[in-house]
Amino acid sequence: MYDCSLPTDNVAASIISVSEIVEQSNTIVSRSSNINVWVPASVSLAWRNQELMKDVGLVPYMLHKVFGYTATMLGCKEGEYPYLELLPGLEMKFLPDCTNVMEHLSLNIAFLKKHYSEMDVLILYGAYHRYYQSYLDVYHNLRPDGKVYLALDANSLWTDSISWTESSFSSFLDHCDVIGTSNRKMWQHLNKKWNRWTINYLPNGFYNPTARAISVKYEEKENILLTVGRIGIKEKANHILLEAFAIVHDELPDWQVHLVGAIEGGFIQYIEDYFSKYPELRNKVFFKGLIEDKTELFKQYAQAKVFIMTSISEGMPNVFSESLFHGCFQITSNIDAAEDVTDNGKLGRVFPINDISALVNVLREVCLDDKLLRETFPRILTYAKNNYDWELIIKRLHHMLFQQ
Repeated sequence: MYDCSLPTDNVAASIISVSEIVEQSNTIVSRSSNINVWVPASVSLAWRNQELMKDVGLVPYMLHKVFGYTATMLGCKEGEYPYLELLPGLEMKFLPDCTNVMEHLSLNIAFLKKHYSEMDVLILYGAYHRYYQSYLDVYHNLRPDGKVYLALDANSLWTDSISWTESSFSSFLDHCDVIGTSNRKMWQHLNKKWNRWTINYLPNGFYNPTARAISVKYEEKENILLTVGRIGIKEKANHILLEAFAIVHDELPDWQVHLVGAIEGGFIQYIEDYFSKYPELRNKVFFKGLIEDKTELFKQYAQAKVFIMTSISEGMPNVFSESLFHGCFQITSNIDAAEDVTDNGKLGRVFPINDISALVNVLREVCLDDKLLRETFPRILTYAKNNYDWELIIKRLHHMLFQQ
C-alpha cells in the first residue's frame, strides 16, 4: 500500500490555487499561434470517438481554442468520429492500418521522422515507457526544443505495477517536460515514489460542447441515483449499486436508479437474473443504454440528485466533472479520486470498495435527507467551476509548458 500523507515542501508547488491559475493565465506572454500540438496514439493503436470528449481529445482542443494552436490527433482509424463536429479546429490524421503495437510504433516513428518540424508539442497518455522510449529518443534528437506533456490518468493499482526502477522508465520520464496526474491522491503518492521527477496535479475537467448553456435548478431535479459508464465491466462493479438498492428500496419508495452506458455482454444474464429475483424493481431500475449525444447526456445529469460510482479502481473519469457541473451530490467507492470529487466529504459520501452494507447505509443517510441535498447543491456548482473548468486547467498546463 502507499502513503498518502502530504508530500514534502519541494513538490508542494505542483498544486496551484485557482486564484494563482487565473493570475498566471493573465500574465502569460502572448505566443505565436503557429505552434503545433500532436497527440499520437500508442498501445491503443487508434483513438475512439468517445475519447475525443475525454482529456485525450479535450487537452489538445482546449490548447487550440484558448491559444489558437494547431491541434492534431494521430493514430489508426477506428470507425467514425462524430464528436469532431463539436470540437471545431481539432484535426485528426490517420496512419495505415496495422495489427500490432510494434508495427504501430514503426509507423509512428516513420511519421515523426517525416513531420518532426511540425511537431512542437507532444501530448502522451499513459506510462507506456517500453513503447514511448524509442519514440521520444527520435523526437528529442530531431526536436531538442520540443515540449512533451505526459498525462497519467491512472489508478494506484496500475502505477504500482510499473517497474519504475528500470533504466528505460527513467529515460522515458526524463524526456517529459511536464508530467501530470488527475487526482491529488495519486499526485501525493507519485511525488514520493518517483521523487526524482515533479508530478503535477492536472485534473480532468468539464467542457460543454453543446450550444446550450448549463443551467440547473435543484427544484427541477428528481429522486434519481445516476451512474454513467461502461455498464457491467469488472472495474465498474455496477452490481454493488444494484444489490444495495435491492436491500434499501422499500425505504426509498420515491427513488429510482438510472444506469447510462453500453452494457457489456456478460452482464446481460446478471440483469435478467436480477429482475427475476426482484421483479418489483423493473419500475425503479432503468438501463438507459449508451448516450453519445451530449445534450441528452447532460439532461440525465441535470435530472438526477445523486451521482454514484461503485468502481474498484479508477483514475479521474470525466463523468465526475460532468456530474459536478450539474449539481449532483456524489456517492463513490473509495477510489483514488474520491476525496477530490466529494471535497473531503463536504459534497458527497465515500464508502469502502465492494462493501454493499456500507453503501446501503450511505443510501439511507443521503436519500432520506433532502435538506442535505438541497443545501449542498449550490456548493457543488461553485466547487465544480473553481476546480474542474477546462479553460482554467489548460491555462495552468500552458504555463507549465512554456514558463521557461
